[in-house]
This record gives sequence, structure tokens and C-alpha cells, in this order.
Amino acid sequence: MTDDQPNSWAAIVGPYYIAHSIARELGWPSQQVSASAVALELLELTTVERTPLYPEFQVWNGRVVKGSGEVLQALSAGTASTWTWAQWLNAPVDDETGEPAPSAIEQLRAGQVDKDLLDARHAAAAWRS
Repeated sequence: MTDDQPNSWAAIVGPYYIAHSIARELGWPSQQVSASAVALELLELTTVERTPLYPEFQVWNGRVVKGSGEVLQALSAGTASTWTWAQWLNAPVDDETGEPAPSAIEQLRAGQVDKDLLDARHAAAAWRS
């Protein structure tokens, strides 16, 4: 990829925080960021340089989107790839009619935790097979 070509992962994941900036945004100590990532309560992506990144889409109104930890834990049953989880959460989808539908993270923001959790379990099962 050259510098003038867009990074497809960046287009899917969108803006991100680094560790100290997400800690500041959430009002957490840095240890809580690390612990929450390990507990799958916060999505952490690791670059090839081993730099942890935290997608901005998982923060809404100064908090981690409600239900995202449960969804991350469900997705982890299908693959360990956090980049795949980020794509599943934030990529636009089409509904049965081919019309744009809300992404999984948008559904979580709208309070549709049960629906997203069921969808995450289905996705994880498909990834395992």
C-alpha cells in the first residue's frame, strides 16, 4: 500500500484512541484501561508495532457503550481476532431488503443489547465452523 491509498482497516475501524487518551476520555486510571481490555470490557486492537489502539466507536457520551463487553465476550468464542470484532461491530450492513441498516455498535447505542448479543453469538458460531 502506498501513502496515497487509504487503509481499508482505518476506514472500517475509524478514529481511535491511544491508551492515555481513552483513559482521559473515560476518566479512568490507565490500569483500568488495561484491565478492561483483558476482561473484554473494552476493545483493544494491537498494531504490528504492538501499539494498543482503542476504537472511538465504542465510546459514547463519555462512557463505554452499554453491552459492548457482553458482545465482545460472545465474539471471542468464535475468533481471537480483535480486528475481526471491530469489523463486525462497526462495518455497515444491509438488511434483508438490501437497504442500509444500523451497524452493531449503532444498535448497541440504541439499547438493542439483546439483539446484538444474539447476533454476536451467531457470528461466533459461524466463525468457529
